Amino acid sequence: MDHHVFKDLVPSYLEHLTSEETNKQMDVHMEQCKDCREYVHDMREEWMSEHVHVQAKEDRNVDYFKKVRSKNRKKIFTIVSSLLFLFLILMLSYYLLFVRMWIADANDVQTTIQKQGKTVTLTFTSKQENHFLLPRKEQLNQDYIDWMIIYEKREDFSTPESLKNEINITYTFLDENILLLDNGKEKKLTADDKISIQYKDHTKELSLIDLYHSDL
Repeated sequence: MDHHVFKDLVPSYLEHLTSEETNKQMDVHMEQCKDCREYVHDMREEWMSEHVHVQAKEDRNVDYFKKVRSKNRKKIFTIVSSLLFLFLILMLSYYLLFVRMWIADANDVQTTIQKQGKTVTLTFTSKQENHFLLPRKEQLNQDYIDWMIIYEKREDFSTPESLKNEINITYTFLDENILLLDNGKEKKLTADDKISIQYKDHTKELSLIDLYHSDL
């Protein structure tokens, strides 16, 4: 085999890409030629060195990607855990606020009026022991609170100490026909000025003019 041809085939020979017949011819040639034999030896060491370097680089890349994937998994786990925790908190809050709280039955609520000078206070008290009332007040159609819904709640471990078994709403009049608003303005009252109080089974309406004059 020609020396130049032999040397051209060495890279393929080292990577086991040559045919079996070519391998036999190259082996015979190396037995007969010391220079070619040493050339193959040097090429093999160089090839092994490069192969080890490439493999080490690939291993480093693999390790890097493993670390990145590990960090990403930790981030995803943290995010999912946080979302799950938030979901549980929201579900617990919903349960405590709504499942364990309901619109009060009018028969379970005692309503009274207290009048001091020009100030009239509506007071709502639960008739049930260890029950609390929670109002939702709104200014739907007027500049004063004209609608409210009364909720009832049992006392439990989640009940704030600030809750009381009675709630109230206060109106200040200048006279029987004029209401003093929270912003300091005055409102001339008519028969259409009412307060709507929603209970479980019905809604009760109170005229502000009648509220000024009468007790419930």
